[in-house]
Amino acid sequence: MPPPPNYIEAFVDYLRAEVNASPMTIHAYSVDLRAFVAYTEERLGEPFTPTEHDLDLVRHWLSHRLDTGSKASSVGKYLSSLKSYYRYLLRAGVLRVNPIQSLRPPKADKPLPVYVPTEELNRLIDTPEQAQVWLGIRDQLLLSLLYECGLRRSELAGLLDRDVDTRLRQLKVLGKGRKERIIPFGAGLAQAIDRWREVRADKFGSTETLLVSTRGGAMSPEAVYGVVHQALASVPHLSRRGAHALRHSFATDMLNSGGDLMLLRELLGHSSVSTTVRYTHTSFEQLKQVYQAHPRAQHTSPEDQD
Repeated sequence: MPPPPNYIEAFVDYLRAEVNASPMTIHAYSVDLRAFVAYTEERLGEPFTPTEHDLDLVRHWLSHRLDTGSKASSVGKYLSSLKSYYRYLLRAGVLRVNPIQSLRPPKADKPLPVYVPTEELNRLIDTPEQAQVWLGIRDQLLLSLLYECGLRRSELAGLLDRDVDTRLRQLKVLGKGRKERIIPFGAGLAQAIDRWREVRADKFGSTETLLVSTRGGAMSPEAVYGVVHQALASVPHLSRRGAHALRHSFATDMLNSGGDLMLLRELLGHSSVSTTVRYTHTSFEQLKQVYQAHPRAQHTSPEDQD
């Protein structure tokens, strides 16, 4: 039996000559396609030639990659390589029908929200040395508002001074879709806000927004991000260090302390509870880490000690 035609080499020549694809793209496609062919030939026990009936073979290969630990995003990349290949085979007249045209990539796993340990946040917020100048007082209040109220950075940047009531201990925020929500806060944060207002008045007089820039105007969301990013630089093992990390930590700590999921949804301003449910996974991960400190967490039964 003659060997099957080398369509992959023809496809690579097509990418190089007609599509003018980059060497990196050509290499990536080649690796993906050869991996698919190797898996399929091992599965079939014979040389593989692409046909119009390959849908199940492609599905098996993608499922195999998921089962062996590939991320959904990587499997989507593999499928993209195969789709380009089969479109080429259709264009070249090798196939009359593209068997995987309607195949969809798996939904990418959303990464768990970043969680900043409570003790680290307390250290950043309560450090007395930083609070000796007006900018340090502002930045500590900024961190406190994000963590204790679960605000988005744009919400905090646009928070009006008149919408923060330290007597009732609540603030009104304008969230996504211009929807207003009321968020309560504690006595300690109320004291910090009153102290900030005194410092701010001495330096800038009356201002429209609660927090201000070094020139006395409203802070931009980017400036809020910069303050948080700099503060979190001292916290190890964080994959991201933006303002959203403090919002995530607010939600996780609320759930870890027994907070109600539907109430948390209202506080965060989520339109769908499915968005809030992500935090239950983070909460569970935190509980697992806490449990590892239990003296019997690593205990094994005599049957397991072979």
